[in-house]
Amino acid sequence: MSEVFSNKVILITGASGGIGKELTTHFLKLGAIICAQRYTSSIAAQENLYLFTSDFSRIGAGRQLVEAAKRAAGRIDFIINNAADQSSLDPERASAQEVARIMRINVETPREIIEAAATAGVSLVLNISSIEGFTPRAGHEIYGESKAALDRLTLSAATDFAPMRTLGLRLGLIWSEGIEESWPEGVAAWKRASPLGRLATASEVATVIEFLLSPANSWATGSTYTFDGGMGSSPW
Repeated sequence: MSEVFSNKVILITGASGGIGKELTTHFLKLGAIICAQRYTSSIAAQENLYLFTSDFSRIGAGRQLVEAAKRAAGRIDFIINNAADQSSLDPERASAQEVARIMRINVETPREIIEAAATAGVSLVLNISSIEGFTPRAGHEIYGESKAALDRLTLSAATDFAPMRTLGLRLGLIWSEGIEESWPEGVAAWKRASPLGRLATASEVATVIEFLLSPANSWATGSTYTFDGGMGSSPW
């Protein structure tokens, strides 16, 4: 499958985070040309890698990113909407501005990107979602609402922007450096409740995305796939 992505241009948002960094490395190894959006400058430049710094809390940032990436690389074949604001907010105390920021970054900017992609010749946009879109946790309710909205956007965009395809990947808890120390109770609860009893790695996520973007999955659009170690079958 590696030759499938040779010289393909992939725009990856949220490339500063663990999953985004892994996606960037994974697809560069497969011969792709990567346009990596980051909020900070934590990624070093290298061959076949274009870097963009964007603040997705700003209106229009998504459209501007797609336009800039296409100018830099000449075209865009795939887009992975990976960037997200995962802030924990108390629904009863969160300000309207805090809620609006999460919705802007997690839903409205991906919508801008999808709209711009449809006119930029992109063949497929993949939205990274979360199982918290339908299984909310205390403190994560607003984040979960944003991901539920993103799932709906994936579905509706398949019709609105055809023949460009839209897909979603609904993730469970993914391992990252220091997560056991920063959130021990959450990690422990996850392992107890998950049928597979572990967290996934960013490398596993990248491998799944490789399949979703491949010709083997070419008849799918509007679908959101769940990759959660079976957690959906066992509430936690």
